[in-house]
This record gives sequence, structure tokens and C-alpha cells, in this order.
Amino acid sequence: MSGVPQIRLEFFGSEALTRALSDTGAPHLARSLIADHRAFGNEALRRAIDDKTRHLLQALEPQLAPERVPWSGARADVLALDLALVEQAGQPFGLAWVEIQAFTSMLPTFHTLHLAQRRLHDPGAHWLPHDALPRGASGWVGHMRPWVAPHAATVLVEDRPRERMNWPDLDAARHWWQVDVHDWRELLPLDGYLWNPLTARRYTHVWNRLILPDLPLSERHRAKATLQAADKLSWHSHPAWYEGIDKGSLADLPLAPHEACHWAENHPRPLEPAADDGRWVAKSVGGHSGSGLLLNPTAAELSALPRPRQWIVQNKFRQVPIGHHPGSGQPLFGEIRCMLGLQAGRRPWVMAWILRCSTDGIATMSGRRTTAGEGMTLLYFDRACMPA
Repeated sequence: MSGVPQIRLEFFGSEALTRALSDTGAPHLARSLIADHRAFGNEALRRAIDDKTRHLLQALEPQLAPERVPWSGARADVLALDLALVEQAGQPFGLAWVEIQAFTSMLPTFHTLHLAQRRLHDPGAHWLPHDALPRGASGWVGHMRPWVAPHAATVLVEDRPRERMNWPDLDAARHWWQVDVHDWRELLPLDGYLWNPLTARRYTHVWNRLILPDLPLSERHRAKATLQAADKLSWHSHPAWYEGIDKGSLADLPLAPHEACHWAENHPRPLEPAADDGRWVAKSVGGHSGSGLLLNPTAAELSALPRPRQWIVQNKFRQVPIGHHPGSGQPLFGEIRCMLGLQAGRRPWVMAWILRCSTDGIATMSGRRTTAGEGMTLLYFDRACMPA
């Protein structure tokens, strides 16, 4: 067993994967977003991810405290943690924090892709793209149901969901968990719950995907008031946590020098301003899907960033290829997204390991070219190296 982190890619081909995705019976997924391979990690990579995640959770503990948010039902129950595969001496690659988020909308697509990949080649039940399920669990969908959609009257709430690039994720949530998907404007508070006047249906649980800071200020207040008035709801991925767990969290945490982040107003500057050029990456706290990103900001651009606490600046690290696509021959760079569940009385558990591949080192899910090998795939580990 290798003592250094490694990833092995297994290629299916675009046509085979397209057929397998169709055979799952789930809603259509845009092939331009899905890579035509899957990945297998070794035990050393699993240990490295676990170590990084454990240290991050320890540092984040004050921000995860329920009393931090004065909103009924608010609690931290999910983290989406992004790690880049970067240059590290003596190893094929190391790990560096890229982003922290707090939503789970990719999970339904994850399951669809998992089923399709199993149809093409089943590596055996001991290889899983998530933590091992408890003994007696009725499959991954059944195990997730009490958490994401515990009530028959569950609604997934978003802003104009059908206009979103992530509509396939939301549509797959309807398929796998039979939830309704609604724009927040279609819902009204009634007796502490949410009610849709068009269907006369009352909802008692919300699977949230609405990011309040993304709304115009006038709508943000109305949306928040609507949701807060429904004070008897139970929640998955509570909206209040978007405002406390985001890219900016990285600037408040002690990180290794190669991945260190600073608020734009606090980041260290050399005596010679020109020496700043090309050393940093700047990220808007509210940016996502590739927006609000400056890859090579100059010292002048850094000085002009909005503040306070609106942009972070991170040391620029060097990503390394994890493989080459056999068709195009292009090198593939990768980021690992760890979808982490947080529940009382249970250690943090991994709902999904997702590998996002690109040929340019920018692993966003918008603006994705249809280059073979790029996009989202799954990262599998041998359950023998998973904690009991």
C-alpha cells in the first residue's frame, strides 16, 4: 500500500456514460457537466483528507455553535469542503483548501452518477463514494431521507429554480426523494409552516437551497421574513448558515502557508508593490460558480477591492495534473469536494466525495467546456480504510 496520496482514473467514454445515465431513469443531466471517468483514491489520500477535515472542524467550532444564529431551527448540518490537488515536495500531490460552503444540492446528481457508473462497471461493494452506511441501512437514498426529506410534506426552496444551472440537481431531488421544488415567492407562511396557495399544500420541512445574500436587498428582506414567520418548520441546510460559513471563513482560520487566506484589507504586502503581482488569488465572499474570482490580481487591483470583509486573498498555489485523458491527451487537474454531514450524536460523516476535473485548473460547474474528461465525477475509496 502506497504511503503517499494517489488517484487512479478509470475511463468509460462519453457515449457509454450517456447511455448509462439514461438507463438510471433519473432526470436528464447535461453531459457537458459530467466527466466520462471515475476516480479511485488510496488509503493515504483518505487519511490526508480526514486530517485536513478534522483540523478544519476544530477551527470552525465557534462558528458552528447554534447560538450564533438567532433564528428558530437554525443549526449547522452540512459543509461542502473543496480541496485542490497541489504541488507538494516528495508526493504526487498535496491538498489545499479552496472554499467552504453550506449546501447539499449536488447530492441527487451524485446518486444518479453513482448508479450510472455502477452500470458500466461495478468495482465491488467494498468501493464507495461516501462513508460506509450503518448496518441495516436501506441504501444511500433511504439513509439520507430522514435528514434531507423526513416528511412527506417536504419542499426544496430556491430562487427561480427552473432558470438555474443546477436545475438538474433539483429535478433529481424530486425523483429520488419525491420532494416538491418551488420558488420562494410561491410560498406563504401559514400557522407556522409554509403554504402554496396554488396547490393548497402545506409544507412542514424545508430542504433549503435559497441563498439570501444573492437576492436583491428588497427581495432579501421579504424572503427572510417569509421564512422566519414559518417558525414551526424543520430544516435541512438552513439559510442562516450561508451568511456565516462561506469563503470568508478561511480568512479567519489558521492555515498552512501554501493555502493561507487573508481579508483583502489585511493581507501582507511586500515593500515593493510590484512584487504582489501574480502571487495571489482574490475571491469575493459572495461569489460562486466561478464568479467573483481574480486569478492574477495586481497590487493596484487588490488595493481597489471592496472592503471590509467582502474579499479574501489567498496565496497562489500550483495545481498538478492527476492524469491525462486518453482521447485528447490533455492534462487533467482536480478538486475534491467533500460533502460532510453534521448531526447531533454522530461523528461528522461523508455523504459524498466528488472530484471536479478541468484542463485549466478552474473546477467550477458553470462555463464548463465540453472537453472530454472535464466536469464532475465521483471519488471512490475502499471501505476497509474507512473509520468504523
